[in-house]
Amino acid sequence: MAVEPLDMRAGTEAALARVVRVFGAARSHHAYLFANRRANRMKVLVHDGIGIWLSARRLH
Repeated sequence: MAVEPLDMRAGTEAALARVVRVFGAARSHHAYLFANRRANRMKVLVHDGIGIWLSARRLH
């Protein structure tokens, strides 16, 4: 598990690079959650077995 915040300007490639650095590889059918330093935004990186997608959400 990584506990460092992610820069929310980071795209799919940067988030995937963080997953690979921490876990060694992105596994199929797994989701990886990232938050910014203030914990008011999050991104979810999902490897669905075919491709990778990144979703962003602003928290209130």
